Amino acid sequence: MNLKLNKSKLIYRKLEITDFKEFQNLFYLCFKRRISFEFFKWRYFSNNLSFCCGVFESSRLIANVGLISLKLNNNHHERIFSRHSSMVLKRYRGIGVFSDLLKKTRRDILKNTQLIIMWPNKNNFANFSLSTKEIVKKKFYLYQTTSRKTFLKKTKNYSIVQLLKFKKYIQCKDSFFFKNFLYFKNRYLSYNRGEYLINKYESKKNISFFIIKINKDNSGLSYVILDHFGSEKIRRKHLLILIREQNNLIFLLKRKITKSNHKLLSDLNFNIGFIKKSRLKQKKKILNKKEIFLGDTDIFITTKKI
Repeated sequence: MNLKLNKSKLIYRKLEITDFKEFQNLFYLCFKRRISFEFFKWRYFSNNLSFCCGVFESSRLIANVGLISLKLNNNHHERIFSRHSSMVLKRYRGIGVFSDLLKKTRRDILKNTQLIIMWPNKNNFANFSLSTKEIVKKKFYLYQTTSRKTFLKKTKNYSIVQLLKFKKYIQCKDSFFFKNFLYFKNRYLSYNRGEYLINKYESKKNISFFIIKINKDNSGLSYVILDHFGSEKIRRKHLLILIREQNNLIFLLKRKITKSNHKLLSDLNFNIGFIKKSRLKQKKKILNKKEIFLGDTDIFITTKKI
């Protein structure tokens, strides 16, 4: 194969909603998972800021990177992007196609963006050509419990449609990403809302809420803690109580632990890329007292409409 000749014929551009079939085919070939048009539209076309960039050989999509628009949880709430749906057709891997796509996306589209969030795995460590000193790396740990349920239940579950009822409690000071009611509405009410519930715990005058996904896969039924809002003071206590109450609970931790009823499922890599060198002075403190949640990732998003 004449790689140079083929590269010269490749087309780099933003995806349009009419490119769904090509996106769907590439997604299945890379991940062996089916996706719906509803997922594609919700994830990348529900606002004017999120998007996908792709590489086309003629009319065929051979590589893609998705970028979700978010806000940083600081005083300025500045716009940042989180990278998802990174995929390359197998025959085009290892020859620089995906790296070229990231370079062009950074140069042409992300030139005014301060930070880029990446979730690298063992198959994908591409980083928009950022150097090691321009990246903050953090590892988290995904656990599942096999606890016995307690007889006295201290938490209460609500339908996700009750989110509006709890609107006044939505504050997420410790979240790395800025999350208000609109964020939670778009994330959990706009697509596959039937999969989610709200778990509430009260202690004295403090009220804490977890958003949980009822997760069904080949291993059975599990319950995934995706997000939190409400009182930060009792969030840890809420988690410990929920672990005692709910079998097969999946959650994210900052540190490894060793407990007989806690199974380590996998690691989760979280990288922050500093596109603007002027921001590097914030590198050491950018994650200080900030939390990442499983709802920030794609891991437990159902890609088919239910």
